[in-house]
Amino acid sequence: MREKLNTLILIFTRFATSIFLIDSIVLLTVKGREAKLLATDILVILALALVCALLYLILLNDKNVSKTKMFLLQLLYFIIIDGLVLLVGNFLCWFSFHYIKSFFAFEGVIILVIFITVFYSYRCDSITAKKMNKKLQKLDENNN
Repeated sequence: MREKLNTLILIFTRFATSIFLIDSIVLLTVKGREAKLLATDILVILALALVCALLYLILLNDKNVSKTKMFLLQLLYFIIIDGLVLLVGNFLCWFSFHYIKSFFAFEGVIILVIFITVFYSYRCDSITAKKMNKKLQKLDENNN
């Protein structure tokens, strides 16, 4: 249970950081220094990061699946998150489906945030696995 809570906090933090980082860059680029985030926007962003982390735990936390199944789970994860963020973003007027440029810009931001977060998590897990394998090899060499 503690491991799942740690993973939840870790993924939540990565998503929230990615969202705020990319959102800040986009807002500064598009609106300049006048850009502002409302308190409700911040709360919604944090809620979306929490949902992303919970879904990550549900769909992607099991590392003992085949590559094909993991790819399908990642695709399902992306589709759910993408759809949810598009609906929330449209509802809160962060973009509009009626303006193709704003839709594609917003979709690009979603893809970038998910890619950065999942890729970073994958890299961290991969580095941890390599370190564990090296330690196991050393233990095995010492025992023989």
